[in-house]
Amino acid sequence: MKVLTVANRKGGAGKSTCAAHLALEATRAGMRVILIDMDPQKTLENWWNKREEENPFLIDVVASDLRTTIHDLETNNLDLCIVDTPGDASMNAVVGIEVADLILIPTKPTAPDLTAIGRTISMVEDNNKKFCFVITQGINRAKSTLQAASVLSQFGPLAPSVISNRISYANAMGQGDSAVLLDKSAEVEIQEVWSFVSNMLFKKNSNNKKKMVI
Repeated sequence: MKVLTVANRKGGAGKSTCAAHLALEATRAGMRVILIDMDPQKTLENWWNKREEENPFLIDVVASDLRTTIHDLETNNLDLCIVDTPGDASMNAVVGIEVADLILIPTKPTAPDLTAIGRTISMVEDNNKKFCFVITQGINRAKSTLQAASVLSQFGPLAPSVISNRISYANAMGQGDSAVLLDKSAEVEIQEVWSFVSNMLFKKNSNNKKKMVI
């Protein structure tokens, strides 16, 4: 079982949306997936509660038990665990990073978000974790998105597609669903991001020196 943690110390970056949509892409690929929502706001858990399908599964965990829980889950025939973390430097966020095989850092293409990204990178690098970025709530080929891609790709691998600012994502999160089923453009975006993330998680010889530019 691999552990993907979605993290950004700045709130509002779309962490839960990324976690939910990538979880469903993993299940579509035939994987057994379990979700852990470490964010007190419980956006991911609330999304999951609206669903009827079991897979992805969800488990409640407190920060002090996360390491033990991850260890125990490895004996349950699961392929992927996705951990959603709060937008802060609390113990919930720190432990979520510590247990990860890969950290996905969603980032909006705005000056405040890009300025703050160094705090998250520092947390990840302090734990010597492999990481990558995905631009969220942006517009493909917009100047701000291209500038953000240029900045982020200097620090680490960047997903080749933007998770755009689409109403279909908000609707999907409110319905316990995926924007992939509602919006063809969202489907292309999520599939490209999932392909990139799954390659980093499950393929050998991935490293943080690889740079991708949108």
